[in-house]
Amino acid sequence: MRIQPCCEGDLEAVARIERQAMPAPWSPEQLHAELQAGNGLGLVARCGAELCGYVFFRTCVPESELLHLVVDRGWRRRGVGEGLLAQGLFVLASQGCTTCFLEVRRSNASALRLYAKTGFCQVGQRKNYYSQPVEDALLLSRDLRAR
Repeated sequence: MRIQPCCEGDLEAVARIERQAMPAPWSPEQLHAELQAGNGLGLVARCGAELCGYVFFRTCVPESELLHLVVDRGWRRRGVGEGLLAQGLFVLASQGCTTCFLEVRRSNASALRLYAKTGFCQVGQRKNYYSQPVEDALLLSRDLRAR
């Protein structure tokens, strides 16, 4: 697996994975805008020639936020998400970020296991944060100086 910065040429594959995996997928325009954000970080994972996952973060140093971490269904439970997360957190720390936040659906057990394994802790909850279906979000945080 290779992890590298996301580029324009990756957006078609990113949009395909997004539509497959997310109940309310970002549009191609939203993905393009995220890639162009001056305070963003986008990474993709390639497994052979196939784009198998991606992650987008936003920064406001010293804080950062994980916006999306999505792995193609065919590549789940093979370390792709953990690799993307580890590389992203490393880059954020090297840019001076000391904390990373994220929201996750309360019912997303696989994501919660990954985040716990990588040092995230729950610091709050947002009632009815998600739609399609309506669900609470758990707010997690990780100190990037601790590893």
